[in-house]
Amino acid sequence: MTPDQFLTFAQVLPEPMLLIISTGEILAVNQAATKLFSKTSKALIGEHLSEFVTDSPEKITDYLKACAQCRQMMLGALTIHQSAGEGIVCRSQGAVIQPRSPQSPAIILLRLEKREKNEFVVLNQKIHALSKEIQQRQRIQGELAQSNEILKHTLLKLQNALEAVQTEKMSGLGQLVAGIAHEINNPISFIHGNLSYASEYYDYLLKLIDLYQQEYPHPSRVIQESIAALELDFIKEDIKKLLCSMQMGSRRIAEIVKSLRNFSRLDEATFKLVDIHEGLEATLMILQSRLNPNANHCGIEVIKEYDELPLIYCSAGQLNQVFMNILNNAIDALEEAEKLRSLAAGHSPSRESTQNHPSRIWIRTEKLSDRFVTIRIKDNGNGIPTQVHHQIFNPFFTTKPIGQGTGLGLSISYQIIDSHNGRINMISDPAWGTEFSIELPIVEQSDLEY
Repeated sequence: MTPDQFLTFAQVLPEPMLLIISTGEILAVNQAATKLFSKTSKALIGEHLSEFVTDSPEKITDYLKACAQCRQMMLGALTIHQSAGEGIVCRSQGAVIQPRSPQSPAIILLRLEKREKNEFVVLNQKIHALSKEIQQRQRIQGELAQSNEILKHTLLKLQNALEAVQTEKMSGLGQLVAGIAHEINNPISFIHGNLSYASEYYDYLLKLIDLYQQEYPHPSRVIQESIAALELDFIKEDIKKLLCSMQMGSRRIAEIVKSLRNFSRLDEATFKLVDIHEGLEATLMILQSRLNPNANHCGIEVIKEYDELPLIYCSAGQLNQVFMNILNNAIDALEEAEKLRSLAAGHSPSRESTQNHPSRIWIRTEKLSDRFVTIRIKDNGNGIPTQVHHQIFNPFFTTKPIGQGTGLGLSISYQIIDSHNGRINMISDPAWGTEFSIELPIVEQSDLEY
């Protein structure tokens, strides 16, 4: 816009207006501006704006630079110098109409509005108060950010401490289990080994008794009374059953001891080739008492669908900890679901409710490809609310009531699976329950030989 173009439209406007270069030189003014400045247009054009105002040249320069760099209207305040009396306070509105170029500075259209002095005093007070409030808010935000950083570090320390406690607890459980297994293993081996001899000795004695009865078919009255009192025929038949049941019991105890030792895995290297199914069976053995009918539920059925899997290079103890965490959560979910059904029905868990809503856990294993195997553990509880799915692996997050969960089990499980270069995912729906899937890489034997 040229000065002539400016005068064409601005000359008839009632507001004082100036066409000014960003360096402060006045290019043109309308008639209202000459009245405000009490100067002729000839006296104003070509002069620097700072010569006609009481504001400092630095303030004028900064204001004009701001106008030149912004496409929006920039507000400001100018006090026009008067030869007699106080200056005229004006509000200024500046907008760039020709941006700066390599050949010329920016040209600004400046509109002035006369204001009473007290209006600017109030405005300045409000601006000052607003500035102080902004500074206070910035200070509070800084302190809040600092406090958040401290809390973050504290939370991290607490998380690490609790994870260490959890790990130590699992380690302590492993040591306890290993100790119990060792203490039971010695006497049960002695009992199991000697039962076969006892059964053999019984057969010998039984043959000897039969031989006596053949050789002496007519024993004395005293022997006949003793045989009748002892119920010899019953004893001969029942003692064999007793020995068989004792052998079955000792084998069962031996299997339990083996499962306990498999679960603890304290005598093995950190990482080695492991049968995943052994770890699952050992964990189920540890949790058997929670699966059996009790005061909280009418029994939980475990359905196992095992595929043929290769040995997996992993830390067996750590994977058993993952299985323990997920299966414990599944049992908790099924207990809670049965409790809610019982409350809705107004009675304790019954056989009928169990038949209508059987509590089940499915454990499926599958070889996905030549690179991965998967373990899926699913329950038919009430599921996990959709809105918290994204938080399920976060430290300290739990859907259980206060005091019934630390919120670390799944977080630690996630870290363990991640340290094995695997993946753990969860899907859940109130209609059918919750399923956790664990994918673990298959490591070839040739990769371990180096």
